[in-house]
Amino acid sequence: MNEDEVMQYINFSVGEQIFALRIDQVHEIIRMVEVTTVPFGSPEIRGFASLYGKVVSVVSLRVLLGMPEQEDTSSTRIIVVPYKNGFVPLVVDMVDSVVTYDRFEEPAEEHRRFMIGVFDKIGFCADHRAGILNLDVLLGSLVRS
Repeated sequence: MNEDEVMQYINFSVGEQIFALRIDQVHEIIRMVEVTTVPFGSPEIRGFASLYGKVVSVVSLRVLLGMPEQEDTSSTRIIVVPYKNGFVPLVVDMVDSVVTYDRFEEPAEEHRRFMIGVFDKIGFCADHRAGILNLDVLLGSLVRS
């Protein structure tokens, strides 16, 4: 068995799409916090919030992936991921479960519709499939924009 076959993943939704991150790539999952918006800011930055005693930019994964923003619901969560000596809070529509995938495939063209390289691979289990996000590509595009 290789490392992917025993690794657990956090499943979450943005729109109708199911995404996943390796559990070791997730620092914490929290309920939505108050976010202070900034006029004329980058559209994927929802605003700023106080986390861990610091003011940090809160990123809308929905907008970062090219989807329209929507109102927060009781299911809206923030997935905090470590990135480049800090933490990036990502707003997602819903966190679903912890899963171990049965198999993996390289992303097909249909999975590249948001951004080239945003998926490391596609994970498959009995009842669904999920795009396994590549944080370096996803957040690297945020830093460059």
